[in-house]
Amino acid sequence: MVLLVAPSRRALPAVTVPARLKRLVLSSRRQTAEAQVQKALRSGDVELILSTGFAASVDQRLRGGDLLVATRVFGGADVYLDLPPFQAPGAVRGSLGSLMTDGSGAPTTRRRLPPVYALDSYGFWLAHAAQVANIPCLLLRSILLEVPPAPKQDALLPELLTGRIAAGILRHPDRWRELSGLLQSVDRCRAQLASALAIVLVLYGHA
Repeated sequence: MVLLVAPSRRALPAVTVPARLKRLVLSSRRQTAEAQVQKALRSGDVELILSTGFAASVDQRLRGGDLLVATRVFGGADVYLDLPPFQAPGAVRGSLGSLMTDGSGAPTTRRRLPPVYALDSYGFWLAHAAQVANIPCLLLRSILLEVPPAPKQDALLPELLTGRIAAGILRHPDRWRELSGLLQSVDRCRAQLASALAIVLVLYGHA
């Protein structure tokens, strides 16, 4: 069975082929999310963890809607895990970094960034849980945010990476005019993830 994991319902693409899988939408609270994953893994039926979601590009060659399959995932500048050599047609293969958080759960930029193509919100700890359980893990991300023209972190970054756009707008009501455009970008990324997911499930014998 495939355990299909996403940080929100918006980041969970439609499954367009018959497949033996279980969907898991993670809690926004890290401790609860880890408990959800551990509970799913204890079932003993999971053969592959397939993680979908959004990412912010660090490499200018990656544009909005592009797909990335992580070959290595960083939890810090010098802390990383190598992942199995999975492929997805049309996706770039490269390194992914999971944003560090401060005590409030918000990403912090005080630490040195590792050499990655893009940043996400949860890939590292999920890959670590998979490694401990000896289960292969595929991290598939769609680029939602391109490299900004100036090195400035978007205040909505935590919500954008998890797909919880409405929650971000509520936290920053001055950004409400951007809501429609953000949701359109999310829908485009989600469609790209759905197309790639269908191919991956067939390619690796789970459909």
